[in-house]
Amino acid sequence: SNFLLIGFCIAVTIALAWPVPGQFVASWQTENVRIIQALNNFLVFLVSGLTLKTDDIKLALKEWKGTTYGLVSILLITPCLGFAAKALPLQPPEFAVGLAIFCVVPTTLGVGVALVGAAKGNQALALLLTVVTNLLGIVSVPYELKLVLSGVDNVSVNPLDLFIKLILTVLVPTIIGKTATTYSKTIADFVKKYKVELGLFSTANLACIVWQTLSGARATLLQQSVADIMIIIAIALAQHLIYLVFNTLLAWPLKLGVKEYVAVVIMSSQKSAPVAVTVITYLTNDATQQGLFAIPGLC
Repeated sequence: SNFLLIGFCIAVTIALAWPVPGQFVASWQTENVRIIQALNNFLVFLVSGLTLKTDDIKLALKEWKGTTYGLVSILLITPCLGFAAKALPLQPPEFAVGLAIFCVVPTTLGVGVALVGAAKGNQALALLLTVVTNLLGIVSVPYELKLVLSGVDNVSVNPLDLFIKLILTVLVPTIIGKTATTYSKTIADFVKKYKVELGLFSTANLACIVWQTLSGARATLLQQSVADIMIIIAIALAQHLIYLVFNTLLAWPLKLGVKEYVAVVIMSSQKSAPVAVTVITYLTNDATQQGLFAIPGLC
């Protein structure tokens, strides 16, 4: 249950202690795409497609009020905090940009559903919000980022290019994974038997992306003061608290069932680190920028 945290800690430790291997692997690229990072992204969402249960999603569609609020909050309302994040006078300025990127991406993947389950919420509704917002985010994120990051120096967002890359590394592997389990009993049985191991494999791929991005930014990261690092951690935590308070208050008048209310509040108050890191790798080829942008989303 702590593999995600452990994996991230190992990735950060190796990247800071010995960045050469991460820099070397990250240097393998064709045109403006880093090959190993793209493969890691593909595998993360392939596993997501393999383990996707559409039967649970169909049941959750009955909760139309919670679903509607969750979609609007995750995709339209919470990204607006990115405008405020972008304006923060953080050092280095890339921290503010990274925080803004994190505001725009959809809700978290498996972690959110697990948290809803631990809180006795409606996991089917949580899964529905996860799947739908991450798929719709392929369309919304590129154009919202273009809007939020307008005027930011050294960051250029090409919505169409980003949209195409997200289709190839998010939508396509998800469809391949889901299609495989739908039409192959052998694969479906394999996924059922090794679901935990596949989840760990997915997390390991995400940790590999973190390792590569932070390895490239290692020199710049070590130049930052402890105070600057602690400030961005505190702000990242405050971001989640703002989302939590906001959604708790706004979802209350909907008079949802307790389980549905819990699911909507939790899922609407989180953001997806995998999608944020994926987007970051496509926004810039500068390894240092990638690492600095990624820090707020990993806090």
